[in-house]
Parts: sequence; C-alpha cells; structure tokens
Amino acid sequence: MKVTFRCKQSGNTVSFSDPTDIKSMREETHYEEIKDEAQETNANENADKKTSQEVLKRRGRPAKVGVSDAIGEL
Repeated sequence: MKVTFRCKQSGNTVSFSDPTDIKSMREETHYEEIKDEAQETNANENADKKTSQEVLKRRGRPAKVGVSDAIGEL
C-alpha cells in the first residue's frame, strides 16, 4: 500500500509504502495526506502550467537604453 503526502509549503508530493514511515508522516504538521489520486494529477497539471509560463518569459538582462535615446527624451 502506497500513501502519498503533500508538503503544505512547497506543494511537493512524496509517497511511502513502509508502515513506520507512513505513521511518522501522518504525525508531521507540515505534510498532509492525499486521499485521492485525482488531487495529485491536478497538482501535476498546475506545475506544468507554471513551467510553460516560465518558458514564455525573456531570459537575461533587460536591454540597455542608449545615451542618445535618453537625451532625446529630455
């Protein structure tokens, strides 16, 4: 039997099959047990959406404004 837990702070999921590990994780306050597999797939879909938004961002440093452009605006 595998039991899955989700970190309340980061949202990461962890699965355990050892009864001792499951018991200790249920006592942890910063982890919650996932009862349904549908909830886990929703968490994975949300993570996929976040990574696709990050891909759309431009990487690196913003373009420098030239001196002549800055003087022309004054």
